[in-house]
Amino acid sequence: MTETLRMAGFACAAALLSFTLRAAHRQAGAAAAMAAGLMLFFFALTSLGPAVETLKALSERAGIGQQTATLLLKLSAMAYVTEFAVQACRDAGEEGLAGKAALCGKMLLMAQTLPLIREIGEVTMSLIP
Repeated sequence: MTETLRMAGFACAAALLSFTLRAAHRQAGAAAAMAAGLMLFFFALTSLGPAVETLKALSERAGIGQQTATLLLKLSAMAYVTEFAVQACRDAGEEGLAGKAALCGKMLLMAQTLPLIREIGEVTMSLIP
């Protein structure tokens, strides 16, 4: 809870700073917002360690292979990074670039899921007599 309050306070202060700077100099406000966004993103990353360890332990107990569990974590991370990039582009007023980043992220996610799709297909085929 303390981390959430700290993050929310930082985000509100950064938004106020960005808003104030934008009134005087649009680019400075956008740069402040982007820098604050990066700081928030890295703050969140440092908090994910225990969650990743818990997910790994749960996948072992569920009998999910290490490669599959790693792939699922990687796909989740890719989705979060893509969403962050899309929002950063939107904050900078680059809606077209945001759309292209979203499309690229989706394509990369699809490419990375192919081993998982293959594994699901193999399991399905092994169940058919």
